[in-house]
Amino acid sequence: MLCGLVETTPEIDEKLEAFYRLHAESPINLTAVKDRDDFYIKHYLDSVYYFAVHGAPRSPLADIGSGGGFPGIVLAIFYPGLSVSLIESIGKKCKFLISAAEKLGLKNIEVLNCRAEAVKGRAFATITARGVSPVKDLLKYTLNISRPGTDWVLYKGEKTMAELAEAAALLNTGNMNVETIRIEKPFTRTYCVISR
Repeated sequence: MLCGLVETTPEIDEKLEAFYRLHAESPINLTAVKDRDDFYIKHYLDSVYYFAVHGAPRSPLADIGSGGGFPGIVLAIFYPGLSVSLIESIGKKCKFLISAAEKLGLKNIEVLNCRAEAVKGRAFATITARGVSPVKDLLKYTLNISRPGTDWVLYKGEKTMAELAEAAALLNTGNMNVETIRIEKPFTRTYCVISR
């Protein structure tokens, strides 16, 4: 059980612990969160909570600006049948992601060392992004990899409503539906869910 809230299996628990160790031992600084309990809440629980409550993400999934692997690698651990593309423009972060996927035995991950707008000829059912760009920019950069029926699950903070106001014209033009879900405990997050 992850933080007493999300069901796990022994295999998931083992992979989560191994991924935490990879972060702790990494020579590059991928997160300011070092305490194990905080790491599990702020990175693991935050990554999977929305999908654990509202249903598994649809495949294939693109995680934009994957950084240290949140939520992309965590979702690949929880949903082994999910095809996950980690899209990250910073080379050293990509090397970490590739190495982590190999060491964790995750066959359902590919790492793309580029920006989302550079991806051609691909369309994803689910697009996630955590701590990356305002909503308007994220939509603009990822429309090329979406299709009718794509869901964006954007992990946002306190400025979500202002960001949605800025993105209003784009949302209206695309006839997109928006839902926001606020979590206060045990972590603070606004999930912004946009459907095309």
